[in-house]
Amino acid sequence: MSAARGSQGRSCIECGSGKYYARERCQTCYGRYRRRLKRTGEFVLVTIHGMPLERLAERTEPGPDGCLLYTGCVTSRGYGQISVDGIQKLAHRAIYELTVGPIPDGMDLDHTCHNRDASCMGGDDCRHRRCINVEHLEPVTGAENTRRGKSWAINGTKTHCPQGHPYDRENTYVYDGRRYCRACNRAICQARRKAA
Repeated sequence: MSAARGSQGRSCIECGSGKYYARERCQTCYGRYRRRLKRTGEFVLVTIHGMPLERLAERTEPGPDGCLLYTGCVTSRGYGQISVDGIQKLAHRAIYELTVGPIPDGMDLDHTCHNRDASCMGGDDCRHRRCINVEHLEPVTGAENTRRGKSWAINGTKTHCPQGHPYDRENTYVYDGRRYCRACNRAICQARRKAA
């Protein structure tokens, strides 16, 4: 009987399968067990390769202004990434959930250290995206997170769209925290209708 990696001859305590996966269960039974625990609120994050807090601590270095910069795997957008129970998570979200508690539904974690650093213009190379110091993380709405960003500070002061139309009350609408030009939108819609 072939056992899964790391099983060392153990079998699932629920179905007896030799394909041990995690918490003394095969992958199918573990999935059911995990869903059961999540429904009752008893689920605790565990990893096969060690606790995430220990792994996160091993992969940090001190940064300026009290930041703890994650040195492990980084996404294309510059955020730290770690596997928790086989699921890829952003490192700052994982450490917040492990030490503070669940992030409220519909909320983003804002890096307040980035907002305080006037010299950092943001973007994918921003070092603050790798910061996992929970004292620098604050749950906010997506719109508030955008407003606090450096691009909002730059774009929020613009009085005209790239085509020169004014951002005034009649010509501007806001969707998902961003300003849009009505004149440009009309021109795009007319061009699409002509092309169709």
